[in-house]
Amino acid sequence: MSTLQEVLAVLLGAESEAKRIVDDSKLEAEAMLQTAQEKFASERANQMASAREQAKSIMETALSSAKTEAVQIANLGKEERARMQKRFEENVEPVIDSMVSETAESFISRKRG
Repeated sequence: MSTLQEVLAVLLGAESEAKRIVDDSKLEAEAMLQTAQEKFASERANQMASAREQAKSIMETALSSAKTEAVQIANLGKEERARMQKRFEENVEPVIDSMVSETAESFISRKRG
């Protein structure tokens, strides 16, 4: 009977050891899972921050380009307005002279007629 008790004791010891190993393995697996989740969350946060920075950079570049284009358009408008003013000033006297002549001729022809 002593052998049976020894076998039983060994089996109980083996069961306890197996349970301890299983529990240790579970704890290790949970720790590994937690570490993997934390690493994934950290990598995701880094990717999101990088994407935000990239989007911010793109928006700043677009805004800068839009401002530059607006300034160029305003300058072109000023130049065109200056050219129109110059053409007006160059042509205003002949137009007025022509209108005065036509009006004078119209009055003279009415008096004769």
